[in-house]
Amino acid sequence: MSSPNLQDIADQLGISKMTVSRALRGEPHVQPALRTRILETAATLGYRPDPEISKLMTHMRQKRRSQAPRTLAFIWAEKEPSDLGFSSWSQQLILGAQQRAEQLGFQLDEFHLAAKGMTGRRLSGILEARGIPGFILSPLISRSRGHVSMRWEKFSSVVIGLGYARPALHRVHHHHYLGMMTAMRHLKKLGYKRIGYYGGSVINERMFSAWSASFLAHHPLPLKQAEALLCLRREPSRQDFEQWLAKVKPDAVIEGGHSLPEWLEGIPLPEQPGIVTLGWRADRPQVAGIDQQADVLGAAAVDLLVAQEQQNERGLPKYPKIVMTEGTWRPGETVRNQREH
Repeated sequence: MSSPNLQDIADQLGISKMTVSRALRGEPHVQPALRTRILETAATLGYRPDPEISKLMTHMRQKRRSQAPRTLAFIWAEKEPSDLGFSSWSQQLILGAQQRAEQLGFQLDEFHLAAKGMTGRRLSGILEARGIPGFILSPLISRSRGHVSMRWEKFSSVVIGLGYARPALHRVHHHHYLGMMTAMRHLKKLGYKRIGYYGGSVINERMFSAWSASFLAHHPLPLKQAEALLCLRREPSRQDFEQWLAKVKPDAVIEGGHSLPEWLEGIPLPEQPGIVTLGWRADRPQVAGIDQQADVLGAAAVDLLVAQEQQNERGLPKYPKIVMTEGTWRPGETVRNQREH
């Protein structure tokens, strides 16, 4: 009988062989709970690494690190360098991408399309002159569909987010539908029923209505009642939110941005609805919600880009891939167990 291998562990847990390999190597982008399950399964199956293969892989990794790292690009599509310091999500995204690039033996340099005088064509020339074979393009925030005129045929490329519509490229994005489903599941578990969703229509369009569709699909109330609790605005405002709140009287509100907690400050605490954000922030841990784990998203973008670079794949892909990463629920003071009140 042959000794168990990585594939045996992966098959036992229903995960990828690569995830098993990363967990056994102690890499940081594996959830602690999953890493524990992998280690326990490996021990149960009696897995033992082949010392010769381990020695060879260690030598190859050390050799790659000792060489001058190849450079890849991370292009901020809309943000100026001064704007990035105000976004914890952006900081987390680039940090995760840079750390993963370093682990794989690459250097990730940042570029800005919004810089004065910069265009997609000019930036393409800069990347080509520096011998940079591929880039990651950050999300287009201000509109649901857009276009960047890079010289795509010269590079490997990955786009973060779903809003970028043309040309069709490999993409990595947070699993927004699952994020809303997770938020709804936790609110229902806490006893909330009249759950509302107030947010911007542009961001919902950018993700192909994933949030609104998941909200209606997983609402505890019948569809017609759930539809009455869904409010999407082209330009959300405090006044509009207060009018909507007084009209529909939700016992909890899910939001996609970060404005609602401030808008609720004038309402007495016992009368405030529960608040859940779909974009949890580490600098506001009191607000419960979905941590999109932007660092994991950035790392996944690097994985997809490096795979193309190593296969010498350039230009527009014939079959574009979409890779989704999961978020995680973060409890907070803005929701409470309704059954205890």
